[in-house]
Amino acid sequence: MEVQNPYLPPVTPPAVTAAPTRAPAPAEHEVAYPELFAPSTGKLIVMSLTTFGLYTLYWFYRNWRAIAEHEGESLWPFWRAVFAPLWAFSCFPRLNRYASGRRRQLAFPPLMLALIYFLINFAGNLSVFFPRTVGRNSWLISLLVFLPLLPMNSLMRSYRQSLRMGTTYQDRLTLWHVLIIVFGGLLLLLILAGVSLGG
Repeated sequence: MEVQNPYLPPVTPPAVTAAPTRAPAPAEHEVAYPELFAPSTGKLIVMSLTTFGLYTLYWFYRNWRAIAEHEGESLWPFWRAVFAPLWAFSCFPRLNRYASGRRRQLAFPPLMLALIYFLINFAGNLSVFFPRTVGRNSWLISLLVFLPLLPMNSLMRSYRQSLRMGTTYQDRLTLWHVLIIVFGGLLLLLILAGVSLGG
């Protein structure tokens, strides 16, 4: 039997350190995929028509901003949106590449969609420079500027759903959206009525 010396300091057992816990892995879309902007098809069409195509520039701005944040580049999203007819040739292939990484395929070549977008903008602006040659109302063509965005937007919605990002927030109509649709829609109807009555 071992006799303990009462004059020795008490021996404390070694502290047990817990194993280091690993931080939870970030979600998949935070690692490798940007959170692209893809509102519902109806919202994209209606907002584009009632803003006379300005909403499509906002669509480009939001997606360029998502690309810039993901790539960590200074891409100047605002100016790339302002000059969207030119930068669409860079934007569409990038968006298609992200979706391809999720095994989502675009029904049309992205450069073809970019070319159509450019030509619609070009044709719609001809009346500004050549009103007597092409007619004063050729600007109405620019109302169709949303058409080449529809396949790309549909692809990105499928991409978002594959990553479980959801689209409810981007689909909803706020008060500002409703006001724009009401007043912009009335203005568009008045203009179209004037054009039809003016021959």
